Amino acid sequence: MPGVLSSGGAAIAMPCPSPDSSRPPANTRSGIWLWVVLALLLTLGFALDGTVLAAVKPLHHSPLADAVNDTIRLVGTGYVQLPVALLMILVGAFVSSRLRRAGGWTFLAFLLSGVAVNVLKVVVHRPRPWTTEPAPATWLGYLRHHNYQSFPSAETATTFAVVLTIATWYPALRLPLLVVAVLVGLARVFVGSHHPSDVVAGAMVGIAVWQALGRLARRRETESGGR
Repeated sequence: MPGVLSSGGAAIAMPCPSPDSSRPPANTRSGIWLWVVLALLLTLGFALDGTVLAAVKPLHHSPLADAVNDTIRLVGTGYVQLPVALLMILVGAFVSSRLRRAGGWTFLAFLLSGVAVNVLKVVVHRPRPWTTEPAPATWLGYLRHHNYQSFPSAETATTFAVVLTIATWYPALRLPLLVVAVLVGLARVFVGSHHPSDVVAGAMVGIAVWQALGRLARRRETESGGR
């Protein structure tokens, strides 16, 4: 019986492979409705950016915000995601071909989503919430100034790319992994580092990378016969 990965109300069928299968299951093909929902969420995010940020601003320097920044936010960084991918590859080399392959694709998901989102950050150069410093005068300045790299959220992008990739190989983990991804995005807004629309856009980048890598993984695994 296929599993179902749900995002924004759009259900996506996910085949559940046998535990000893060395091939990846067919990556979930999100239909047009998934992207319609994401586009609507992005539009809603832009509309509510100011309202949401004003509501959470009093909590920015609270003990709760500090705790969120030191825990949930950390999960969305390369300090956690990169070692996880490399550990999957290393352990999988001795224990499971499936785990090794999943780790390799997870590493690619982290790498490509990170590159894509950071290019977009510089191109868009949206100021972060509550930024008061003047905008840089040159593109090189935008490349250097962290406060003008708000859109999209990089941590949300890599987190969604990584957790969706792992969930494709291990569908039983999909719900807790998606919860983690959503919490990482919400944490970025809660601590005042991103607008809500930045987070939605970051999730869209991560999902797009996951879908692209899924197509590539299916093609390569079919050509190699799962070897």
